Amino acid sequence: SFSAQAPSLGPPLRSSRPPPLPACLPAPEEAVAMATMKKVVIIGGGPSAKHCAEKLVGAKNLQVTIVSANKFVEWPLAMPICLVKPELHDKAISPNFDTFKVKGVEYKFGPATSVDVSAQTVTYSADGKDEVVPYDALIVATGFGMPLIYPALGTSLADRKAEVLKVGAAIKSASTIVVSGGGPVGLELAGNIRIQHPDKKVVIVSRSKIITGNPEKTQNTVMGVLKSMNIDLVTGDISGAPEEFSLEGGSLTAGNEKVSYDVFLPMYSRGPNTAFLKGAPDLLDARGAIKVNESLQSTVRGQIFAVGVGDNKLAFVGFAKLDAQWKDVTNNVKAYLEGKELKKHTEGMPGMTHPPVVVVGNSMNGKGAWAGIDCSVLPAPLKCCCCCGMGGFPFCPPPCCWPCCHPCCVGYCGGKPEGAGPSAFVGPMAFKTAGLHFKGIGEAPKQQTM
Repeated sequence: SFSAQAPSLGPPLRSSRPPPLPACLPAPEEAVAMATMKKVVIIGGGPSAKHCAEKLVGAKNLQVTIVSANKFVEWPLAMPICLVKPELHDKAISPNFDTFKVKGVEYKFGPATSVDVSAQTVTYSADGKDEVVPYDALIVATGFGMPLIYPALGTSLADRKAEVLKVGAAIKSASTIVVSGGGPVGLELAGNIRIQHPDKKVVIVSRSKIITGNPEKTQNTVMGVLKSMNIDLVTGDISGAPEEFSLEGGSLTAGNEKVSYDVFLPMYSRGPNTAFLKGAPDLLDARGAIKVNESLQSTVRGQIFAVGVGDNKLAFVGFAKLDAQWKDVTNNVKAYLEGKELKKHTEGMPGMTHPPVVVVGNSMNGKGAWAGIDCSVLPAPLKCCCCCGMGGFPFCPPPCCWPCCHPCCVGYCGGKPEGAGPSAFVGPMAFKTAGLHFKGIGEAPKQQTM
């Protein structure tokens, strides 16, 4: 009879080498290395998050992840210009992730929605679905909220560009525009509207004095500038104002005065973008700032550090201050993960007690703009560069600096560093400074270059 089984050929031959791992799995030595790597998560999509990542990504045994709400970068310093001249908006955007990303950093796109401080995980919303990323150390560098100056968290590039176009068109068709907020951003936007649209009625409403962080002398000078530019200023308690910007007509009360508007633009800070941390007990103060110690480390959760959103007292939040914070925080994160002692944070440029530049419109929007530079709070090299504010054209800055600096960027010889010259300088710089922090500013989205 015939058997259905094949004849036996003896036991199978055994290879002395193990079978190769599937291509989707790391090699054993790589898997061990990944398992021992410490995970640092940075929440934020601006320059602080980016520079923190740059300082950490080269460190041994660190895996760095950025959780960014948006898939594009927009430069906020240019937005008071772009809202009035939307055609310049593309020059303030880096639309392509491959260009602005930090090499070696993993990116997760979507707004952070919560942090489980016990499990040490961050939850973020990616295309409507919750995703979770674990951390050994967490850096919160989310900045402050300000409608229109910053894009909404999670918005698309197309929606953001449409929003800026819509605001620009509303300003152009309006008769009366009310800017709420007497800080640097509100002053600049109001000035830009006035210069670009001299036929409009422009009103600034403020709960108190303008630019309260600046010296009284500067406040008085700027109030005179507003008057000369025919920009109304109404101060006092404000009631009846919309919570967000409004492109429809309405009215509000400031002090004892009723103010009607066609467009309402709130230009004041809404506090730190830390709503996703509200579920963590005792982590935030009443303003939403993270309670930190002298090392910018959370006082209740040692794994969490703050850049720009801590409750440490600062005269103002600007790059001069943030630069020192992201350097100290990244050094302290590495020390924390290595079990070493943390160092006390040293404030950047402590002599800069208030913003050195005040802008009431800039020359990119037309003639009649004004800006002032307070050289007394500049660091020594810059003081020398502008002759302590008493140089001016044609002696300071010297001709060799003119390709980068406007010839009259500190005014005229022997005069004050204010007026049209400084304004002509700060307008283009609002765009040029973006390139110091992000690549790809001003380039077209990839789908448009094919």
